[in-house]
Amino acid sequence: MEKGFGEKKYMVELSEREVEDLRNSVKATSLKLMDEYIERMKKTWPNRPKIMEYFDEVAKFFGTREKEILKAKEEGRKVIGYTCMFAPIELILAADAIPVRVSSGIYDTTKLGNRIVPVEVCPVVRSTIGVGMIGFSPHLEVSDALITPLTCDGMAKLSEILSDRKPVWTVCPPRLKDSEQSMRFWREELQSVKAKIEKLTGTKITAKKLKTAIETMHRATRAFRRLQELRRGAPVIMGRDAMLVNQTSAWDDIERWTKKTEELCSELEKRRQEKILACAPDTPRIMIAGSPALWPDNWKLPNLIEEANPQGVIVADEFCSGDRFLFDPVGVDEWTMDDMFNAVAERYLLPSTCPCFTSEDGNVDRVNWLKARIEERRVDGVVYHVFRGCMLYAMEYTRIKKALDKINVPVYYLDTDYTREDVGQIKTRVEAFLEMLKSRVEF
Repeated sequence: MEKGFGEKKYMVELSEREVEDLRNSVKATSLKLMDEYIERMKKTWPNRPKIMEYFDEVAKFFGTREKEILKAKEEGRKVIGYTCMFAPIELILAADAIPVRVSSGIYDTTKLGNRIVPVEVCPVVRSTIGVGMIGFSPHLEVSDALITPLTCDGMAKLSEILSDRKPVWTVCPPRLKDSEQSMRFWREELQSVKAKIEKLTGTKITAKKLKTAIETMHRATRAFRRLQELRRGAPVIMGRDAMLVNQTSAWDDIERWTKKTEELCSELEKRRQEKILACAPDTPRIMIAGSPALWPDNWKLPNLIEEANPQGVIVADEFCSGDRFLFDPVGVDEWTMDDMFNAVAERYLLPSTCPCFTSEDGNVDRVNWLKARIEERRVDGVVYHVFRGCMLYAMEYTRIKKALDKINVPVYYLDTDYTREDVGQIKTRVEAFLEMLKSRVEF
């Protein structure tokens, strides 16, 4: 029994029988759904590169990657989970620990989360609570500690609730990032996390180790950007497949992931030269913005877009679990410990376009990021995706729409929850939007 598990502040008591029954039921549904979604992606893109089978395997929870992580733990390595992209991956790697993202994309566990928090709370939070209640998540369960950035009220309380199960280290991104005071505060936050990582792992983060970790992530970023670059022109990869590659980087071995992504990019570049496309060149090009679509269950919207009639292809997303995750490298001027640490701190704050930030002119960085991706990926329309209860993304919609109206890019607001019950309704709305975009493309 884990530390604190016998004196819960939030977690409700469940009988061992109920926990086992729920875990088995949710696992059976999730495994079936992962297989189904992968088969649907294969069907939509019949000439899918063989290397995608690697990412399919990594994407299957409770598979080979979980076994690798458990074996590494048996050998003494620590696993550090995180709920958000503000967690400093380079510091985790520099201590020879394994980083894994633990935010849950499982629909069925939201009902369990509802036993602790109201249904009005963000479903990502409720689902993550639910998987913790029954010990279901392969990533949450293997974590020796969790880094939980306090980006919103839901994430702040999630950190307290998860502390019933695991040691939790909170980090608080400043709401104003463009000031020296904010930067000093943020460096202190990461210094505290660095000390906790060192204590947990028993490994001192030296300049040599941090340099190696930064270079490892530089290679991953180059592979990541190479893949995104390939989404600029005629579609040589379907959006769901690119999103799957992006998301598996959050729990795969990052060096192996980089190698496999490079192999995929080489294959796609060859196909581009040979004009082998994943779909018709005039297929409406879609960006999804807003609340993140997390694998596996929360693949509802991407499926609907790329299986619609008329079909769309996702060429970009704005998700913290997708196109933003590895986009920005750590910029090092001098390879001294102080300079590297400061560069890591800056990388996780200054380029971020999270809606948790504000400024005198609004979160202008987010608007500029969206407009830059729209231009470079030749986006025809944006689906602005918001979970019910996700106030940050919902409240920014009006400003984003006004900005995109000025550049004549249609935006469609779509709110949903962690449920399969609204698929039919959403399908009708998505297809109507795609029909309108198709008419604009043809015109």
